[in-house]
Amino acid sequence: MATSGPIRPLYGVIIRDKCKYADLSTLKAYKTVGHDLLKDYSGSDADDLKASLKELDTAIAAKGG
Repeated sequence: MATSGPIRPLYGVIIRDKCKYADLSTLKAYKTVGHDLLKDYSGSDADDLKASLKELDTAIAAKGG
């Protein structure tokens, strides 16, 4: 996956933002994409993405998913 370096940390921020207002199907889609992105992450970027995915799981559970 081709990315520019400074963009990668924004994935966690975007996921956290979606947790606040997105509907259940959108949250589930972000979960799928987020787990796929983890394959390319390492170090602190991976840790941040994992943390945002935990928040995503909490948001999905709160919406009944």
